[in-house]
This record gives sequence, C-alpha cells and structure tokens, in this order.
Amino acid sequence: MVHRLFGLMLGCLIGNAALAQDLIRLPDHPVGQTWPTDVWEEQPLGSDVAEAQLNAAIETLFEAKLENGVPDTRAVLVIRGGKIVFEKYAEGFDQSTRFHSWSVAKSFTNATIGMLVNQGKLNLDQNAPIAAWQSDKRIKITIRQMLNMSSGIDNSDGVANGFLGNAMFGSGALDVNEVVADRPLIFDPGKQWSYSTATSNLLAFVAGNQMGEDRESRQSYVNEHLLTKIGADDIVMSYDKAGYFLGGSHVYATARDYARLGYLYLRDGVWDGERILAEGWVDFSRTPAPAENNGNHGAHFWLNHEGKGWQPDMLPGGPKSAFIMSGNGGQYVYILPTHDMLLVRLGERYVVSWDDLATALASVVGAFPARSATAVEGSAQ
Repeated sequence: MVHRLFGLMLGCLIGNAALAQDLIRLPDHPVGQTWPTDVWEEQPLGSDVAEAQLNAAIETLFEAKLENGVPDTRAVLVIRGGKIVFEKYAEGFDQSTRFHSWSVAKSFTNATIGMLVNQGKLNLDQNAPIAAWQSDKRIKITIRQMLNMSSGIDNSDGVANGFLGNAMFGSGALDVNEVVADRPLIFDPGKQWSYSTATSNLLAFVAGNQMGEDRESRQSYVNEHLLTKIGADDIVMSYDKAGYFLGGSHVYATARDYARLGYLYLRDGVWDGERILAEGWVDFSRTPAPAENNGNHGAHFWLNHEGKGWQPDMLPGGPKSAFIMSGNGGQYVYILPTHDMLLVRLGERYVVSWDDLATALASVVGAFPARSATAVEGSAQ
C-alpha cells in the first residue's frame, strides 16, 4: 500500500497519476563514496564476476574490424557500484576521445527537459510552445507526447524525399526547427508511436527558449544547471545556425562523460545530494510510451522489453528493467538498476550485425551478478 501511494505521488508530480507497471527500485549511491564529478574511482572486478565470460565477450566485441584494422568497437566502460571496474579502448582511442552520440543525444534532450520541469519552467502536459502549431489541431500536442514520440506529426525518420537530411544539412540547416515544425498532423496526438529525430530537435528548441536568447546563453545555462554539476562540461553540443541544440543526434563526449549522464539516471536524477531532474522523471523516462504500436521505447530512452514492428532487441536475455541510451552505429549506455551498473559501448557497426553486437553486450552484462531484483510499484506516467 505504501509503495502504491508513493507511486501515485510521483505520478502527480510529473503530470499523470496512472500506474503503468512495476519498476525496479533505483539503487542509492554508496554512503561515504565520492561522487564521480571530478574523477571516477576505480576498483577491481570482484571475485563474483565471471571473468572468463567477460573476457570472451570483450574479445568478441573488439575482434570485428574494418579492412584498415580499426575495430567496430572503440570503447567499452563498465561502472559498478559507482566505480569503474572495466575500461578498454581500441588503438588510437582513449579516455580523452570524444565519440559522436548520434541518437544518444535524444537522451541528453530528455535531460534538459527534465531539468526545466524540475525548475518549474516547463510542464509535461502543457501544449508544446511551438508557434507554427498554435493555429490548428497541432496546438493539442503536449511535451509529454513529444517525449514519447507520439505527437502525431508527419516528421518521422522514415519520411520520404530526404526530409530530415534536408532539414539538418540542406536548405533547412539555417533554421532546422522552422523546417521540422512545418509538418502536418496525420494521427491523433498520443495514439501512434513514430521514431522522430525531428521531434527531438523541436524539444531542444522548446528547452532552448527557456534557457536564453542565443547559442552562448543556452550553452551556458546547460553547463551551469546540468553538465558542470555532474562533471561533464567537456561535452560538445552541436547547434544550428539559429542557435538551437541539434537535440536528436549531435553530441560529442568521452565514454566517461556518457557514463556520467547515465549515472544521473541510475541515481534517479539526483547528483551529490542535489535534485537535477524532476521527481519521478527517471521513472517516466523508463516506462513504455502508451501507444498501441510501441513495445520498448520510453521517453527518449529505449527499454529492454519486447519490441513491436522494427523496434530492435536491446539486450537479449538481460534484465527487463534495463533502460538504454542508444544511437546509430551501436552507441550504447545501458543503465542496469538490478546490477547497480552502467555499460557504455561506443564505436561503429560496419562489420558486426546489430543482433551479434547486442548478444555480445548481453554477455558482458551476464558476467556480472545482479545485486537486487526487488521490484516496487511506481508511477511513470
């Protein structure tokens, strides 16, 4: 009963009190342990780790190579209990290398919205403040629906005639959001899930307008209220000519800085005693978007649930509670509450198949025993 009431309270704080599913309780940061704001502490693997299995999986990940000898996998990092227990880079890459996020950037966009909701500047269920939508049925689209990729706008990545490429790299590059906002409504908002980089860009536009009037002031705001707080202000965020973050695909960060954002979510949006993301935000982010055709996508995070349609298996045989930042080429930040663990994999996917890559990463996770399988009821809607 207490858990149900707690879940309802969380739901109210983020805009909807409906209970969606049982969620694994997010683990606490170890008492007395330094937060990884400046440096990540390191420790040995531990005697409970299946080291032979781990080594075999790592070898599989790094053995797939291009003709020039560069492996598909360029970085693997494992954080367990808040400390680095494994880290490996391909030759030519190291701790200082910034890797292209591709769609992992969508989870950064989620974080900027969650930060602004925590500050009272935005609300999940407000109508999206996009001028082009205010004079027709699109006015009903909410920020929640955009985060859930169920806005109903015809701006999915599958739109024909090079829509997205033209918006970001062609004639629309001067003002990406003007182009991606100018699309018709083809479904009732909230009814149909459709993966959309354009929607992530629009969310970054909405967030940017709450932060400042130009690129410099917006970047300064993100640094002050998010990135610097978690020790990740070396991250490079890309902007269009109009000064808005390209929130769907273009962040450049080290493996450790990707892990820092993942660690913020593993710790329920709190860093070193300070709440950065809204109460209940992480639960919202890791709950399936409520659309009939969606199986394993939350709010700009992927989930280790059974997908529908083209949605891929994220971690075969791994814990269902895992939630994931994912980008093209196999950029992954796996957040594993049951294991109090993060797994970061960065590189490309030129040689290895999607299925083989996911299977190898699942083997890495399988080498580490779970630390908790306790489920609690929680609201994530």
